[in-house]
Amino acid sequence: IDYQEFRALWRYVTEWEKCFRKYDLDGSGTIDKHELKTALSSFGYRLSDRFYDLLIRKFDRTGRGTVAFDDFIQACVSIQT
Repeated sequence: IDYQEFRALWRYVTEWEKCFRKYDLDGSGTIDKHELKTALSSFGYRLSDRFYDLLIRKFDRTGRGTVAFDDFIQACVSIQT
């Protein structure tokens, strides 16, 4: 990876982080099902509550019903592919 590719990647990750923080409504550093639903709805996704439950179960590493920033990115990427 060269410098220009790194800069582009950094901008991309920074945009994801801004999005995550925008929807982390309680400022906890994680997002819950409601916050995830709000975020993905703003991207144009219309998913069932059952699908959101599945995303939370799959990407929640702590067992608290929330996802951290890196898990949020993984969840979003998995939806797009």
